[in-house]
Amino acid sequence: MEYIGEHLLIGKVGNVFVILSFVFALIASISYFFAARDNEEAASWKRIARISFRVHGLSVIGVVATLFIMLQNHYFEYEYVWHHSNKEMPMRYILSCFWEGQEGSFLLWSFWHVILGFILQRTSKNWEAPVMATISIVQAFLASMLLGIFVFEYRIGSNPFTVLLRQHPDFANIPLFDNPNYLEKLDGRGLNPLLQNYWMTIHPPTLFLGFALTVVPFAYAIAGLWKKQFSEWLKPALPWTFFGIMVLGTGVLMGGAWAYEALSFGGFWAWDPVENASLVPWLTLVGAGHVMLISRNNPQSLFITFLLSILSFILILYSTFLTRSGILGESSVHAFTDLGMSGQLLIYLFFFLILGVVLITINFKHFPKQKEEEGIWSREFWMFIGAVVLLVSSFQIMFYTSMPVWNKLFNLNKAPAKDVIDFYNTWQLPFAFLVTLLIAVGQYFKYKNTDIKFFVKKISLSFISALLISAIMGYFLNFSKLFYYLLLFSSIFAVAANADYMIRILKGNVKKAGASVSHIGFALILLGALISTSKKDIISQNSSGRSIESLGDKMSNNDNILLTQGDTLPMGKYFVTYTGKRFEGINIYFDVIYFSKNTDGSFKKEFSLAPLVQTNPRMGNVAEPDTRHFLTFDVYTHVTYADLESLKEKKAETKDEYSLAKNYTLKKGDTIYSSNAIIIFDSLSTSFDKTPYNLEKDDIAVMAHLRVLDVTKKHQAKPLFVIHNNMIQPIGSKVDELGLQFMFWKLNPKDGNIEISVQEKKENVRDFIVMQAMIFPYINVLWIGCIIMVIGTVLAILERLKRSSN
Repeated sequence: MEYIGEHLLIGKVGNVFVILSFVFALIASISYFFAARDNEEAASWKRIARISFRVHGLSVIGVVATLFIMLQNHYFEYEYVWHHSNKEMPMRYILSCFWEGQEGSFLLWSFWHVILGFILQRTSKNWEAPVMATISIVQAFLASMLLGIFVFEYRIGSNPFTVLLRQHPDFANIPLFDNPNYLEKLDGRGLNPLLQNYWMTIHPPTLFLGFALTVVPFAYAIAGLWKKQFSEWLKPALPWTFFGIMVLGTGVLMGGAWAYEALSFGGFWAWDPVENASLVPWLTLVGAGHVMLISRNNPQSLFITFLLSILSFILILYSTFLTRSGILGESSVHAFTDLGMSGQLLIYLFFFLILGVVLITINFKHFPKQKEEEGIWSREFWMFIGAVVLLVSSFQIMFYTSMPVWNKLFNLNKAPAKDVIDFYNTWQLPFAFLVTLLIAVGQYFKYKNTDIKFFVKKISLSFISALLISAIMGYFLNFSKLFYYLLLFSSIFAVAANADYMIRILKGNVKKAGASVSHIGFALILLGALISTSKKDIISQNSSGRSIESLGDKMSNNDNILLTQGDTLPMGKYFVTYTGKRFEGINIYFDVIYFSKNTDGSFKKEFSLAPLVQTNPRMGNVAEPDTRHFLTFDVYTHVTYADLESLKEKKAETKDEYSLAKNYTLKKGDTIYSSNAIIIFDSLSTSFDKTPYNLEKDDIAVMAHLRVLDVTKKHQAKPLFVIHNNMIQPIGSKVDELGLQFMFWKLNPKDGNIEISVQEKKENVRDFIVMQAMIFPYINVLWIGCIIMVIGTVLAILERLKRSSN
């Protein structure tokens, strides 16, 4: 069959670019390898290598452009375009479609390597050949991830240009594809609802640039070992390392901001395996950057410098394996499914792991030795200790994050902790305390040795200030754990000590204060995280009088409130009213107004929030929170249960219908509730006028007297329990004004209990939602810390670049 309208040429062009990128990355790596040998032919090999890498880079850019054109034009004949986009999706999310899949994210990673490679070709000078040899072979591995070819029945890579009806034969059996013009009716599967958020257009490229930047200190470290220039590589690698620290750290923090604004777990960090897999390389890269500073003059730290520089990149590769092999499929909402590349990812990982281990092992005995041990009061010693603390912290996180790997390798069945957040927090709090303590005192130590009296004199003011401030704050915060108090003190101490260092030691010279500023930012991040999470207050206790626990196993009246449209209920220090829902495209917004109560009993509107549910029939609906930001706290809300249909349409369809009956067992004086009334069982009687009911002389009849109260009026309902010819034949009673109907089904003569059923007209049922709301106190301290840390790192990078040029 010849299909109409397929755009097959552009896919062929994309495949040509994929092949060119792989072939020329290999050529560049081989050529740079020979260029690094510094013989007579080195210059010729370098020219070949440069041209090859540029062709490779242009080919990668060609692949990127081709895939963007296909996504932009909805070429759904291609599986990648069909799988990750559709016509309904706003075009502003086209970037998210690009990197949602494995192929797109590998391509994004490779693109950043290309940009870094182009820069390094022009700036790395004598280091170009050995550094670019490493980056080129990394690129060859990444390019192989897009090949999608079979070698001896083993598939190498996953190609983004496969055609639905050619490389995916399962689609051929779908009746739609019997039509030659199937593209006229074909729409895509669509973008994951979680990624339809503005953070997902900036977070992944930032994070992947951070991933890519780890290859630069890795390549310099490999080059230093290869060329046996064990200290010389540190100077050109340092600015790149701190640039990587800044970008990767920003990417990780952006992920936290996305989780806070778009996910409904109630926070900014859940210790999800994929979150951990990006955090750990950042921690080791921070350690690498700091030991690089001391290794220039202290060869004793060279081993850990090489270790952390190489390990940061290896951990990026390991995190790639974790997130893309499918092994985390059941333990992370972020992980990709397995596309059959697990073996290829492991080869990628072990190639560079073995390369690093072999080079360190071969060269270890040649590392220059320090004649004198560094003093305990030297800056080098405590920076080294800080790097070790970060390394141990990283090991703990990655070890437990890798539990699915250990289960598979050793045939174990270890389950993750029931409360993952509390588990990791308990382990990481001591490390956070030590790190903040070290960044408080570190800069007051001098290189080689420090006069202890000088140290005490300089640090005492910030120490005493921090002690007093943390004691006062700790009293009011009333923490439940000792390490909370310790981290409170050490964070405040770090802020005070680094601010004091800037003012008194650096004399306010901001250009040289990059380290102090970034340390202040990091300490504020931990301080904000500590207070906002430990003192998080769930204010949505259910005060509606109607239990929600029947709506699901995870529904609790202790942390969810049921809001019926039009009702006003107390919630924390507020009163809240649910006013209704709005339908805007695929989003359903639930409008909730927050009031405060005046002294005269009247209500004053404070603000409105509209948490939403993004509907997606194919992938499932996703609740997104809405947050009101104040200077000292946030009010964070999300919907945990809602009827997603239009209530007006339902009422029109069911105007005269009653809902299913609800049965109740009552004794005299008991109260039950409908959606619009309070119902009280007052009494029973047998003496009443039976004429209106057409009862026969021998019939036994008992009347239940029910008081039915709405907001403005009292009503009566009098259902009958009737026995006629030894058969129960109850006679119902209606309250038409409220749309209620009662049936008296059973009477227990011994205790006077009765059983009645209540039915409501469906048109009477008011819309309701179940909502969770919480207060995050002082969370702005965390976000301010993020900004300050990035600014400080930029200042540090600029200072390093200035020193490198001198």
